[in-house]
Amino acid sequence: MSHPYRALFPALIQPPTSGVAFFDNAGGSQLPQCVIDAATRYLTFSYANTGGAYAPSRDAAATIKLAHEIVKLFLNAAPALHAPREQTAGEVILGASSTALCHLVANAYADARDAGWPHAKARASRTEIIVAAAGHEANIGPWARLAARGYTIRFWPTEKTAQGFRPSLDTLRTLLNERTQLVAFPHVSNILGEVWDPRPAIELAKAAGARTMVDGVAYAPHAAPDVRALACDWYVYSAYKVFGPHMGALFGTHEALGELEGPNHFFIPRDEIPRKWEVGGASHEGCAMIAALWTFACQVTGEDPASTPRRDTIASAMAQMARAERGLLKPLIEGLAAHPRLRVIGSTASDESRVATIGFVHESRPARDIATLANEQNLGLRWGHFYSKRLVDELAPQYRLNPDDGVVRVSLLGYNSRDEIDRLLEFLASAC
Repeated sequence: MSHPYRALFPALIQPPTSGVAFFDNAGGSQLPQCVIDAATRYLTFSYANTGGAYAPSRDAAATIKLAHEIVKLFLNAAPALHAPREQTAGEVILGASSTALCHLVANAYADARDAGWPHAKARASRTEIIVAAAGHEANIGPWARLAARGYTIRFWPTEKTAQGFRPSLDTLRTLLNERTQLVAFPHVSNILGEVWDPRPAIELAKAAGARTMVDGVAYAPHAAPDVRALACDWYVYSAYKVFGPHMGALFGTHEALGELEGPNHFFIPRDEIPRKWEVGGASHEGCAMIAALWTFACQVTGEDPASTPRRDTIASAMAQMARAERGLLKPLIEGLAAHPRLRVIGSTASDESRVATIGFVHESRPARDIATLANEQNLGLRWGHFYSKRLVDELAPQYRLNPDDGVVRVSLLGYNSRDEIDRLLEFLASAC
């Protein structure tokens, strides 16, 4: 059984990929036909540089602007399309990846401190950064590198709590002080799959005068984030995991951006955002694909794509996909938990407390071997640490896993089918 919008994804219904069960969606979602078509239209009719008065150049500029506006709606950074600045929570910056965008922000903090810029002077004494080891390396490595530029990096460990393995708020309280510049942590672990409410950590950081960078890479494919409700300073996610192109998207509040200066050319004013931050410019065809998230949302909800884009439609489409996903999560996680030789890493809940990203290990067989055999059966899953190497190292003693081998990871989206789940469970029953 599958939902009708599975037909919106050509890779799922057309040879030679129609027989593949895509279980690596946390590494990247499949593309709807409307998103593919948007790139084709742009490359065919609007492939021009911006800044000209001729039609294709104007179209290119409009496409780039619309992509930023759609991301603002997706993140609830703006109440409506093309809302005036005073009604927005902040700005959106597009780039090559979440990792690249985190590097931009991390380096901008160090640049501001090194140069003694007046707009950053009030925070110059804040030389400590707290980083959750449970996160993706995209939101760890860029901050850890600042140790070479005079910052003290304090790792916020993953600990066993009454709720399971997670970064403890009690530990965060001991790490925060008047020198804390920023706290970086994930919304969802891409190994554990659990949704961690960022708001308590954000409130603690804010009380200490620190900024927050929330990694939404593993959350955004399953729900439209709400940066207004979170009240975070920065929020980053990967567009290619949300039915879009290989790009990253970053939200920053006006206040947080105002303390820094983007790295683009010297003659671009520092308050010309996002241009001052988008070095070399954002991918034009990628922007066309990001903007097509609106068309996809309308196809899921049955609304008119020609209507003015609205956040509620985008959020509703994501919620519909999530409901379909949770319907598949329950039989999958119950099947994994019932297997006598498999250990699920983290929670075995199948409700809204987690997304359908599940890591597991076998009591004796390497994760690499299981994934390789599964791939031979057109079951598209993977093994490893999935750029959460520090978390895998932390979890290794508890789950008796080999940190060099990592875990087998299965990750679903709403377009997966029950038949695919049954295929996977049958494979694991026979091969493990």
